[in-house]
This record gives sequence, C-alpha cells and structure tokens, in this order.
Amino acid sequence: MREIREFRVLDANAISQGYDLFELMESAGEEVANHVKQSFPNMECFIFVCGKGNNAGDGFIAANTLHKEGFNVKIITVDEVSNSLPKRALEQYKGKIETISSLDSLVSDSTLLIDCLLGSGIKGEPKAAYRKIINKINQFGHILSVDIPSGFRTNTSVIPTQTVTFHDRKVGMDGKTCGEVFVVDIGIDDEIDQLCGPGELKLYPKFDSNKHKGQNGRIAIVGGGGFAGAPALAGIGAYRAGVDLVHVFVPSNHYEQVSAFAPELIVHKLEGEFVTKNVVDILKFHNFDSIVVGPGMGKHLESIDAVRELIINFDNLVVDADAIFRYNFYNKNILLTPHKGELNILGVKSSKKELMQFSLESGATLLLKGKIDYITDGLYFKKNFTGHPRLAVGGTGDILAGICGGLIGRGLSAFEAARLGSYVIGLAGEVCFEENGSGFLPSELAQCVSRIFGKI
Repeated sequence: MREIREFRVLDANAISQGYDLFELMESAGEEVANHVKQSFPNMECFIFVCGKGNNAGDGFIAANTLHKEGFNVKIITVDEVSNSLPKRALEQYKGKIETISSLDSLVSDSTLLIDCLLGSGIKGEPKAAYRKIINKINQFGHILSVDIPSGFRTNTSVIPTQTVTFHDRKVGMDGKTCGEVFVVDIGIDDEIDQLCGPGELKLYPKFDSNKHKGQNGRIAIVGGGGFAGAPALAGIGAYRAGVDLVHVFVPSNHYEQVSAFAPELIVHKLEGEFVTKNVVDILKFHNFDSIVVGPGMGKHLESIDAVRELIINFDNLVVDADAIFRYNFYNKNILLTPHKGELNILGVKSSKKELMQFSLESGATLLLKGKIDYITDGLYFKKNFTGHPRLAVGGTGDILAGICGGLIGRGLSAFEAARLGSYVIGLAGEVCFEENGSGFLPSELAQCVSRIFGKI
C-alpha cells in the first residue's frame, strides 16, 4: 500500500526507461473494460462520467473497448478535454457523448456508473461543481471507480461498489472508502518499480511563500568527536536540501574549526564527547524537525549510550557512521546510512532478502551505500545506480546524511528521503566530475546538489 505520490514517481521512472505513457493508459483502460465484463455481466448499460485528466483517459479507453465489442456505452463529459493524452484517448471513441445534465435521467438498477471524474491530481476538497456531480453519482446503485474514487480522502467522495486500481493499493483504500478493491497490472516491470530515477525528484518538497524562517526545517547535526569536518559537511548537506536552520553540536575542541567551515552553521559546544546529558539539553532547549547523529563522532561507549537515549526520545533521525549499532528502532522515522563495512556492525548481509528482513524487524529504513545504493523500509526495495567512483572520497557520505536529514526535516519519510538523497547525490557526483574532473571536492559536490534541487 503506497501514498498516491508514489505512483507519480513510478510513472516518471517508467517514462525515463522508455515506457510510453499513452500505452500505459491504453493498458489501464483495457484492464478496466475486462473487469467490467467479468464483474458486471448482467448490466444493460455502462455510463462513464469523465473529467479532463488522465483518469478520464483511462475511462475513454475502457469505454471505447466496450463500445467496439457491442456493449451499450455512454460517455458523459464534464469539462472540455484539452490535455494531450486523454484528448487522444477520447478521439478514438466513436460512440455517443452526453453532457452531465442527462445524468439524473439515467439512474437505473440495470446501469453501472464508471467513475472517472477526478483522479489523484486534485489538491484539497473538490470544487463546488464537482461536489454536486459526486452527489449525483452516488445516487446510482452500482458504481465502479477507476484508480481512486473521485474526491478520495476528502469530505465529498464517490462511494463506489468496487474500485479498480493500478499496480498497488493506495493508502486509505478500504471497504468503507472504495468498496471491494481490485489491483490490476498495467505492464510496468518490477525492475522499474525498484529503480531510483528522475521520478524521485517529484518527492522534493515545494517551498511555501507563506512560511517564515525555521518553518522549512530546523535541523541538528551531532558528531565530531573524531573528525571535525564530518559534522560540518553534514550541516552543509542539510542546507543544500533546503532547510532554514542548521545547528551543529560538537566537542569544544572542534568548535573553532567547525565554526570556520561555514558561517551559516549555528555551532554549539559539547563539554567532551556526546553523552546522555547532552540528549536532554538538545531536546529540551530546541525544537528540531530532524536530527543527524554520528558524522565524525567516534566509537566512545558513552556516545553509543547517548545515541540509544536519543532514539528512545526522538523520532526523525538519521543515524550515520560510528553511531550505527543494533538498537530498537521500531515505530520511529529513522534512517540508517551504513556502507558495507558498517553493515557488519548490524550483523546483516547485503542481500536484498536480509536487508529487507532487518528493516522490517527493526523498524528502521536502511540505505546501504556502495557502487549501487540499496534502500529499503522492509516493505519496498529500491536500487540507485547514479554516481561516480569519486563519491568514495571522505566527506561525501556526511553530505548524504545531511541531505537525508534535511529532507526528513522538511516532511519526507525516511524511505522517501533516502531514495531522493541517494539519487541526487549520485547525479551531483556525475555532474561534478564533468565540471571539475576526478579531483572534485566534497564542498563542490554540495554545490552541485543545490543546483539539482534548484531545477526541480
């Protein structure tokens, strides 16, 4: 079961791999037509109520398929169809097209209404005109919604008898909202489903001009016991992800060095290594949206205890580098970012099966860094192929941890942040190599990250 936005990601990744979106629409429409024939064999008439988006295009294809086979089909259009794909689908239909004004007269026990009015593209409540149409649709005794019921997860929704959806269930689909749900395959290969691609860019949170300083993310970076540069680079990564404020907590002997790294970083002194007392202070005096713990921290036993305490008391975490140990992460929005050497600490092998099993049992999302990045939340699995060998240089993993922490702080889940962060830093590595050669610096990589996000 997935959020609706995940299907926009999937479509974009499929297109990047050569899939034709109209062919996918044709496949969806034909599957709807097949379902109608199998599940409603005694209906005398099939009425398609269609809007103007891709959801309508699925309906036009289904209607045309049924019409060509001799079934009694009517299409009722609500708006002028101007979008290229649904318009192309409608042009293939040679049957009768009626206006919404005729809908009331068509209510019958022997009629199936197929709801293709509003798809997943709407934001917020349906407009008043659509709410009226939804109420008219709900007068019918037999209703089939295509992909999702119109007005799904709003206060005014079609309540169908059945819903035919594509590829996987959407979050919120149950018997109350969707009737009986049928998932159909429209021909997207599993390899595409597991690919991190340009579709991941659709996950990037849009900026709201109404928000004030701090409302686009307040992030903490905790580390620096062993290496001063690591938490500083993680902080830069968080800024490049679009957050407003980055606080960095480091031992006092690293304070000056980290402060000099970038004036934008708000640097705080820890008296000695990161310990349990610091957790209390960090959470008491600051209202952070996410925390990245581990960059440059070292393997001090007291610090390990402090990380455990942080996990108990805070949800939105990126646990990186030496902070990675086998804790209880369950029901936490927590991301672990090990490379293969650090994976050994968890006692996990790098096979898909073991990675998913660990993630499912622990509750943590896992981003295994390597030539190919593997990402899993226990339920779904992704592979990212972007990148350049230069990304093995010290500091790039810290930037990635900061990016992921920044994205979580801006509202993404750990799984979403890991996929987007992995794809973007890999793409930035490729761009950075083209611009600067094989000796590019992590700081130059961070600049490329910012430019990629800026083009979304």
